[in-house]
Amino acid sequence: MSEKSERIKNIALKVGNLPTLPTVIAKMLDLVDNPKTHTKNLANLISNDQSLTARILKTANSAYYGLSREISTVDTAIVVMGYNAVKEMGLSLSVIDAFKNIGSLNRFDVQKYWEHSVGVGTIARAIAKKYMPQDSGEMFVAGLLHDIGKMILIQYMPQDFYEVLDFIEEKNVPFWRGEQEILGVTHCEIGYLIAERWNLPEKIGNLIRFHHSPIDAPKKFSKHAAIIDVSDAICHYSNVGNKNHRIDKIPSPEVIEMFAPKNLFTDGEILKLQEELFSEIEQNELLHSLLETE
Repeated sequence: MSEKSERIKNIALKVGNLPTLPTVIAKMLDLVDNPKTHTKNLANLISNDQSLTARILKTANSAYYGLSREISTVDTAIVVMGYNAVKEMGLSLSVIDAFKNIGSLNRFDVQKYWEHSVGVGTIARAIAKKYMPQDSGEMFVAGLLHDIGKMILIQYMPQDFYEVLDFIEEKNVPFWRGEQEILGVTHCEIGYLIAERWNLPEKIGNLIRFHHSPIDAPKKFSKHAAIIDVSDAICHYSNVGNKNHRIDKIPSPEVIEMFAPKNLFTDGEILKLQEELFSEIEQNELLHSLLETE
């Protein structure tokens, strides 16, 4: 067995030790994706989780939605927020909770990590709403989870993680290139294993796997992966979340070609996306809720 195969096998075993997503979340994903689901059924399921219920009601009553009356029931909150927003919140909170025991680490700010992840999801969703609106909810989740493989490195392989940090600082290369050189496997591949562990949709798993190499993704997911790649870069350029990351020039000629002739990633469009990101972070109670450190 090659050294890389052995590493992937060992990492897969560690991923296998991760808790599965809570039953209520797994059932919620099935309900939301079923066109025959009634709001009452989804509300009854969510009501079994007190924490999720409280966060959803708080979000529905936030200034972001601008309602003049108080929302006091989950089914009304679902109507106000929409199925996709509820799905995003439930899955996102569960993922963050799965790693909530990771405290402050030398040279890595966990809070900044999640701020960056939520930012990438926000930009990816904004782009998708314009060009592939049916996928906007999944694009937010894929953006949120794009770097989840780093959490495995930090939690289970901290010495390897710091060795990669040393390498990228010395060589001034992107993190994933340092991983390839030092580990022979990247956080993208590790994240894909996590997506499989949690039985996430095939699309989300592939977007995590190819978010730094969209041209290598299966053709049906290549444009989606390119959006995650560019959203990631925009957040780094905008100093949203972790800093000191060297990134490749964006957009790449391959990505430009994918979206021709729409001119999706012109300087003007990127500026608009940055403005939308900052506005969402400031106003959207969902984002504040996800980033709470209770």
